[in-house]
Amino acid sequence: MTTRKRVTVSLPIDVLEAANNEAGGNLSAYAAKALMAQAVRDSAARLTRWQESRRDTLAELDELQLDALDELNGGSTA
Repeated sequence: MTTRKRVTVSLPIDVLEAANNEAGGNLSAYAAKALMAQAVRDSAARLTRWQESRRDTLAELDELQLDALDELNGGSTA
C-alpha cells in the first residue's frame, strides 16, 4: 500500500471541471496518474538533454583517439 498525504491545490475552474469529468469519481487517482505521467516526461526530457550533451564529448574523444592513432602511425592518414 502506498502512503498518501493530503495536499491542497488551486486550479482554474475549467481544468478542475475537465478533470472531474474524466476522473470517474476518483479525482485523487486521476491527479496522481497525471502527475506521475508528467514526472516521467520531465525525466525523459532531462535524460535526452544529458545524452545530447554527452554526444559532443564522445565525438571529441573519438577525434582525440584518431589523432593519437595517426601519430602512432607516423602522421595523418587523411
